[in-house]
Amino acid sequence: MAQDSVDLSCDYQFWMQKLSVWDQASTLETQQDTCLHVAQFQEFLRKMYEALKEMDSNTVIERFPTIGQLLAKACWNPFILAYDESQKILIWCLCCLINKEPQNSGQSKLNSWIQGVLSHILSALRFDKEVALFT
Repeated sequence: MAQDSVDLSCDYQFWMQKLSVWDQASTLETQQDTCLHVAQFQEFLRKMYEALKEMDSNTVIERFPTIGQLLAKACWNPFILAYDESQKILIWCLCCLINKEPQNSGQSKLNSWIQGVLSHILSALRFDKEVALFT
């Protein structure tokens, strides 16, 4: 279990850097790099979800203080959203961050932010279905 935790932390840092690069440049090279690595990123998201679902929201934030940034960058990347089950896994991960009984304004703000990101994902999903019906 400890090795899994170390591996997840190393992978977390790798993907955070990768997402930052993908986010900053909209070049053909970054798009190709995204497409090349998106399956591996989805597998990382699965592992992340498996870890997150075992923690309460406060522990998640303590252990992965930049988890919101990582998930937000992924949620706004159309290549990631369009790939296989990535949308579903991102939704699962975001739901792990929700504090069911917020105790302070910070937790309430986080919940509101998560709701906004979830709305974005769901509207992107709806749009994809409409495009598929149209085509």
